[in-house]
Amino acid sequence: MRYLEHLIEVYESNEEMSIDEILSVVLKDAELSIEESIELKRQFFAYIEEAEAADRHDEYEEWKREKVDIIPDNPPLDKGPSQRKKRLHKKYVEAFINNISVPKSLKELSAFFMDGNDAQKLIRETMNFGKTSWSAPRWAKRGDIVLFMHAKTANSTLTRLRTEVRTLLNPNSSEAKKFEHVIADQLTFHKEYGGKIYAVGRINGRPEYDDLGPLHHAHSKTFCDIDNLFLLDTPIDIAEFNSYIKINRMGGITPVYGRPYEQLKERISEKNEVPGYFLNSFSTPFPHNRVNRENWIQLGLEYRNSFTLEIQFRQCYVDYLLQELGDQKTIYMECQCYKGSNPITFVDNVIRINKKFLPVEVRLNINLEAHLKDQCEQYCMLDKLILNRKTAREASNKALINDRVLIIDTYGIYMFYLKDRTIKPLYDLGALKSFKDIRGIRDIICNHLM
Repeated sequence: MRYLEHLIEVYESNEEMSIDEILSVVLKDAELSIEESIELKRQFFAYIEEAEAADRHDEYEEWKREKVDIIPDNPPLDKGPSQRKKRLHKKYVEAFINNISVPKSLKELSAFFMDGNDAQKLIRETMNFGKTSWSAPRWAKRGDIVLFMHAKTANSTLTRLRTEVRTLLNPNSSEAKKFEHVIADQLTFHKEYGGKIYAVGRINGRPEYDDLGPLHHAHSKTFCDIDNLFLLDTPIDIAEFNSYIKINRMGGITPVYGRPYEQLKERISEKNEVPGYFLNSFSTPFPHNRVNRENWIQLGLEYRNSFTLEIQFRQCYVDYLLQELGDQKTIYMECQCYKGSNPITFVDNVIRINKKFLPVEVRLNINLEAHLKDQCEQYCMLDKLILNRKTAREASNKALINDRVLIIDTYGIYMFYLKDRTIKPLYDLGALKSFKDIRGIRDIICNHLM
């Protein structure tokens, strides 16, 4: 605990120091186990997210007061020069468009949306509470920006439902009349908001998995708390940004990075009053085009905890790491696992180390993986493993490390042990700063395979 307090104290009082410099200075002589080091950094990054969220909340509340010209009844007291100066936070975030559709069937409409679809409910929650809980991508983190859009294609879906009502139901029945009224209301709403970004909010918590389905936004079971919601007085039509942002038609989430985000933010700000947390946000992508075999370690130190997608983490970091850890540069991907003659699953990666093949599981944050041990267990006690489907190369039972799985997330390297279903931390990736360090990691892994 004292190390965490020291990290926070240095962080708050030294605006000029980077996060990496703070960690290096404070933990230079700390005698921490690998597990303690990894967990300390998780807690420190969580604190930073909380601190930045608090700052943005203060900015947003000030913006609201200025917008409605309200003077608070009990303004905060000036604590004078002795008050600790806030660290200036660069508001680098991830941003995404959440494209909200409408019910796809009369059954779904009847069960959940007779009082309005999700796009309509969002407006009510924004006006009444300024916050909500909503479906979000697994990579969302506190402080990220979500832009809510009502699906342009919702019009055709609602029209189809109206046709079904008129075809399948007695037009004079109370049920048909109720459906007609509800669908007409949603069609009217679509005329004003369809195909437009009309609300903006900020993620105020980590993603949570909810299998009970109390909310019905799309079909996702991953939800985030969202606060500081505000409606746009002038919604932004898709025609104004579809030349540089292509809305994902296969799902409800469209990530927005770099220059396209700046263009969209500028267009929204030109036509609407917006709070500082949105105006001062920058959605910066990982510099994929800059990553190569020479610089991936250095770029990883800077960006490793900012990856939003597992595929980014794999391609720009893990793949390079595995090539250095194994007996050979070749790494095997999406390898099919067999028990008996039956294929049961695929493993992310396999490397050859100490002349045997070791399964590797890759995640962004293992603390968010409720079923990680079950997944790793599927990679153990195999009869064979298909290393390359094109060449039909396979590894037999004797060539496999059959009771352990290497796990890598953005914080560390771990080993799963089948015998007692435990996951033990092996290495803190924050300490990986050179190719020489990788040789040390290989030795650690080999020792845990004996």
